[in-house]
Amino acid sequence: MWSIGSWYGIELLMGVSVWQIPASIIGTLIAVVSGIYFYTILSIPYKLSRKFDHIKDKVALETYTSCDDFQKEVADFIIDFFNYPGANVIGGNFHFNNCKSYTKNSGEEILKFRSNTITKFKLKSGKRAVYVPIRIANHELGDMLLIMEGPTLPIFNDIIADFENYFLDDQLYHVINSVSRNGAENKKELDI
Repeated sequence: MWSIGSWYGIELLMGVSVWQIPASIIGTLIAVVSGIYFYTILSIPYKLSRKFDHIKDKVALETYTSCDDFQKEVADFIIDFFNYPGANVIGGNFHFNNCKSYTKNSGEEILKFRSNTITKFKLKSGKRAVYVPIRIANHELGDMLLIMEGPTLPIFNDIIADFENYFLDDQLYHVINSVSRNGAENKKELDI
């Protein structure tokens, strides 16, 4: 009896129905969680461009002496950067042209996952994998198999496609050309 009276008292004092209090609390929680989610998703491109700028600067200054150095730095960047819920990259196989394959935290063979587009796979271990071909215009530059832990968001394919298209492919193309050009110059110097 007391509990019914107290709820009725709240209705009289506050001028609201009892069902409106829990509904407003739940609505507030949904708004906060949605806001955090959208902020995280919308801030990824900005954070990505700021953090990848270090690698772009090194490419512009031609400080990479081999494609392998670039490949390792990009692989470490991807694994360190994409650690969001729904986009948690824990390892992968990286195969850039003119480089030795680089594997980190992965026992998977990249050849059995090859595809023309970015493709998601579920592995026997329960983890997920995302295959990413790297190309610029009609030049094949290599590919990556990203190993993911937990479920992946549907938007992750779009984020990784933009990363490959706007950041990685042209930088890789420059590194391959720079390394081959510098290698040819060094060979000419040795021949003289």
